[in-house]
Amino acid sequence: MKIRMNPVWFYVGIIFAISGANAALAADHTEHVVTEQTSASVDLSVSSPIAPLLAKGVVVIPIKSNDVKIAPVYGEAAAQVVPRLGHVHVTLDGASWHWVHADDGPVVIQGLSSGRHQLTFELADAAHRILTSRKLEFVVP
Repeated sequence: MKIRMNPVWFYVGIIFAISGANAALAADHTEHVVTEQTSASVDLSVSSPIAPLLAKGVVVIPIKSNDVKIAPVYGEAAAQVVPRLGHVHVTLDGASWHWVHADDGPVVIQGLSSGRHQLTFELADAAHRILTSRKLEFVVP
């Protein structure tokens, strides 16, 4: 007698097995997480827009944090990692919303209207708690 397995159940079983293995690995690694953060003050350096590019309507703003590694990693568990991980919330002209900048490259904006603009940069930890902030005003010609 030949038994045929429904392919759907086969794939469900594979997904279930992988999920269980990931949970076991995650549980194993939680023992190795360092839960104490360094108490060093955090700083965010925000440079002026690069002038030759600003004249062409492209806003390129170098940013840097020496105390927090800017990376696309989020969540309460990631907030406990040492060295500290985080990202930058960027708000344009006092908007009620922001976007997340999560790499160590510059912030790049294009398509802004001519005139004065303000950017607010909030350095946040992986759990989105604000650590420090900077404001920058500039004029697009």
